Amino acid sequence: MACGMSHIILRLLYGVSLLTLATFASATCLINAENSAPTSMVVALKEGEQRISLSCNVSSTHVLYFPRNYLSYNQLYDSDMRKVPKLTGAFESYAIDSTHKLLFLDIRSQVERPITLNIVALQDFQKLASIHTFTLSLFIGFCLALTLYVGMLGTSMRNYGFYSYSFYVLSAAIFFLLQEGLLNIAFPHITFFSNFKLHLMFAGITVFAAVKFLDHLLDFKALLKVWQRKFILGMACSALALSFVQIILSTSDAMKVNSMLSVITLITMTCTLSSCIYAAYRKVHCSNLVLMGIAIMVFSMLFRLVFSDVSAFMYRYGLIVGITIEAFIFAIATSRKVKKLDDDRLSAFKRASTDSLCKVLNRSGWEGIAQSLLANFNKEGGYLTLLFIDVDNFKEINDRYGHHCGDKVLQVIAKILLSRCRDQDAVGRLGGDEFVVLSHCYSEGQSERLAARIDASLVERDIRTDNVVISVTASVGAYITNERCKDLTTLLNKADIQMYSVKERHKTAQFASP
Repeated sequence: MACGMSHIILRLLYGVSLLTLATFASATCLINAENSAPTSMVVALKEGEQRISLSCNVSSTHVLYFPRNYLSYNQLYDSDMRKVPKLTGAFESYAIDSTHKLLFLDIRSQVERPITLNIVALQDFQKLASIHTFTLSLFIGFCLALTLYVGMLGTSMRNYGFYSYSFYVLSAAIFFLLQEGLLNIAFPHITFFSNFKLHLMFAGITVFAAVKFLDHLLDFKALLKVWQRKFILGMACSALALSFVQIILSTSDAMKVNSMLSVITLITMTCTLSSCIYAAYRKVHCSNLVLMGIAIMVFSMLFRLVFSDVSAFMYRYGLIVGITIEAFIFAIATSRKVKKLDDDRLSAFKRASTDSLCKVLNRSGWEGIAQSLLANFNKEGGYLTLLFIDVDNFKEINDRYGHHCGDKVLQVIAKILLSRCRDQDAVGRLGGDEFVVLSHCYSEGQSERLAARIDASLVERDIRTDNVVISVTASVGAYITNERCKDLTTLLNKADIQMYSVKERHKTAQFASP
């Protein structure tokens, strides 16, 4: 009995010594066992290791949880200094029951900061954890979808500036993944994901990517003065550089860098926001959408600062919801920008490839489209129809009626060709009074009907000009083939030969007529 008593006394002395020598901070945790109301407490952590003692009174299984941000290590012990197993999830969490009257939480903080310890019933924690994981997973999935979508848009346009949007959304998603501890579910043993330096690095990357994206989207190069744009980009680059530099520094130096980074970020975002407002004032394309996205982000921040009592969910996840909506709006703005650039490029191509007089393809434009049709024919097969059209006695028309009337004749011929051909057919003017039509047909009969339709329209036609009606005919040379051919010049020569044969018949018929 004396031995047993001695053993008990030694354990009591051991417990007292632990409380006296190892406890740097203390907290009391009391749970109302009747209604299982959640309890929260804020404990001021020092940099480094410390032990927090917790006195608990629960009648059923509860969960002690807290965020793992800026924590390098933590472990909960019972009164006998046995480890309490951790629960897997986005939070640092431990299950406690009625046997856990006195607990010790060993914790190592990377910085001096407050931490909120929460105790809730097990079923409430499971619901909370499910909502947390689902919300963040939905956010990450949405961000990845937008990243891929805009990335594919940029690839299709061969405009790699749009990758800045993907870079921005992806870096923001990774930042929130780190901040909210979702990566620890997949990699529970990698403590580096909880390192505040890593969080700061992705914060700097996000700021830089956001500025680069808005610079490209709103075209700051054309909108702002040179020194203004250089200043904004320079501040963004400084934020990016500092975010990488602090990774290799000590904790105290990293915190100093963090203070500098906060100031630079504030200046950068203020200047960027001013530029966006100026872009909206100048009615720059998509600037209103950009301001809408920024306004939603500001509104989501207000939930955390002003409207915390309105919605607990928005207070907790308002920033995530805000950046999700902002990313979606920015994606819409990006797609509209891509469409505008595509339309501008198409318009420029049409201007460069269109004959100004007849509004059909010019020689270079026709050759480009014709090569595409030829490649499609060689791949899919079918029949290729090449028509070579030359206006008969066009020089005499110019000499007799004037060049103005001659131009009118060419315009009417071009309209006839366009009306008789399909949208996918290539109708062009090689020069002077020479026109060409290239069509990819899927049967010989279709090719022959196209050639006959155009030939019948140009056998003899009265064209009314300003002062006179001119009787016009044209020679149509048709070459139809189902044999593969890669040389467009060869096809043109064969159609040209057919056209001259028709022209000779027209001349013979003209001389033979009384």
